[in-house]
Amino acid sequence: MPVYAYVARDRDGRSLTGTVEAANSALAAGKVRAQGLEVERVRAIEVPAVAAEPGPSEDRSGQGGLAESLLYPIASGVPLKALAVFYRQFATLIQAGIPAYQALESLERQTANPRLRSILRECQQHALAGGPISEVMGRHRSVFGDLQLEMVRAAEHGGMLESMLHRIADYLEQELALRRLISRLTLYPKLVALAALLILGGSFFGDFTPAISKLIIGAMGRGEYGVLQYLADTLGVLAVVGIVAFSAVAVCRVTLFRSPEASAAYERLKMAIPGIGGVVRGFALAKFGRAFGALYAAGLPLTASIRVAGRASGSQHLAQAAERAVLAAERGAQISEAFRATGAFPPLVLDMLRTGEQTGNVDTMMGKVSEYLEGEASSRANQYAHVFSVAVYLLVAVLVGAAVISFYTGYAGSLLGGGM
Repeated sequence: MPVYAYVARDRDGRSLTGTVEAANSALAAGKVRAQGLEVERVRAIEVPAVAAEPGPSEDRSGQGGLAESLLYPIASGVPLKALAVFYRQFATLIQAGIPAYQALESLERQTANPRLRSILRECQQHALAGGPISEVMGRHRSVFGDLQLEMVRAAEHGGMLESMLHRIADYLEQELALRRLISRLTLYPKLVALAALLILGGSFFGDFTPAISKLIIGAMGRGEYGVLQYLADTLGVLAVVGIVAFSAVAVCRVTLFRSPEASAAYERLKMAIPGIGGVVRGFALAKFGRAFGALYAAGLPLTASIRVAGRASGSQHLAQAAERAVLAAERGAQISEAFRATGAFPPLVLDMLRTGEQTGNVDTMMGKVSEYLEGEASSRANQYAHVFSVAVYLLVAVLVGAAVISFYTGYAGSLLGGGM
């Protein structure tokens, strides 16, 4: 029989660990709760037989594990939009009274994304064997984040899967809207930088002559600079920059950012950038508040909601602050005072949280403060995007102007030299 390791807390709030034998994780969690403990996490030590048989999407040679550790941390293979649609459709099917196994089978046929389809097939097999789907989701952490996993676990334990799936879909749709907003705000500066590259080219910084000028001169037969040279000088340089940037991001996600210390150092670097640091912090706080409100409203224990929200914020600084707040709350402090002691949360968040504690509407208050912080960060990002666009325009104008002045200065000098 499979063995499961668990993390739980007793009535005094002390953290306990141990192992139990059970047919699946749901039964293992039940055995732990029967001991009078509050379950925080259950994971398999020995893989159940149903999961040991490789499915169509798994490779017996171990390439699947290699992909999980190297490829999927860079790109999960399942876009956020596909996940939001999956949760919304899953909730609708469960609401209609369709069993989970049949709902997953129907969603597998409808899903166009190949990786999500293979995961749904794995969920079907596990559900048919009596296991919870959260156990399969836990094997694909690059697709299903901590927040989704914890909310599904709570739903399975509390028998409220339908409402929880709707909550997850709402959260992911809000997250998708936030990402689209950031992409929209940064689109204009990106286009300006691209136009600058197409005008100047990479060789401009060597001979101080714009690439478009050399192309025109070459077309007039006064130079050897043709279309191929222009493409290599512009699009070729852009491709090299893109490859270098992608490689740097890939290395960081696969190796460097798995270290909490490295992630915290990178975040401190971002926060130190004037203007941008405040925007990054605002969006992180908004994600924390939205996740905290969603988890708490879903019925998760308060301390577990804070921990998972800290990880879901995408900020190592907030995640560490959330852990300190949990420790203070477990010693008897009020949540708002525990948050204040960390020094990581602004007065607005603390005031709204205190109001939520007094009225019993913590989830509503956190949702409201998240909307405010998100709007404020969006407004600042919009301003900085316009400032950046103007700065790029001015930089391009100065460079082109300097190139024109240099050209005519050299031309006048040659004329004077020839006249003498």
